[in-house]
Amino acid sequence: MATNTQQEQQSQAGRHQEVGHKSLLQSDALYQYILETSVYPREPEPMKELRELTAKHPWNLMTTSADEGQFLNMLLKLINAKNTMEIGVYTGYSLLATALALPDDGKILAMDINRENYELGLPVIQKAGVAHKIDFREGPAMPVLDKLVEDVKCHQPQNHFFSSKDFSFSSYINCQLTEL
Repeated sequence: MATNTQQEQQSQAGRHQEVGHKSLLQSDALYQYILETSVYPREPEPMKELRELTAKHPWNLMTTSADEGQFLNMLLKLINAKNTMEIGVYTGYSLLATALALPDDGKILAMDINRENYELGLPVIQKAGVAHKIDFREGPAMPVLDKLVEDVKCHQPQNHFFSSKDFSFSSYINCQLTEL
């Protein structure tokens, strides 16, 4: 009879290695198969490097998974996005996925309260040749968002694709833009 500790160890041994795993799939084995056969082989080298760097960080569960990064990249290309916004950057994995999808003159307004984590991934972003697309702002996002809303009210509209891991920011933007 296996003890709880033995069962947990066996369960962990068979689990996927993807950091930030948030999947609808019920089977970790199926998810691991998808990662190994479809996601990782198509992952650009800079994203792989940043994913592996982030996996070593103590807060690595905050990252975007490789499949989510590729999905985001594809969506941005499909809609021909040029200007985007990211609230909550962490080490920049989804930021890099976004920057790689945008045209050379595309821009990302990136906000996070912790520049230190962003700077962990910055060398990889620079090496990928997309750092010029990123306008990083350290601090709370609300003052930046308030300014954006004011710009829209003053007839200086911005066309942004919003990427936020925090639902309250998305709700805030929708609420503010509805008032216009």
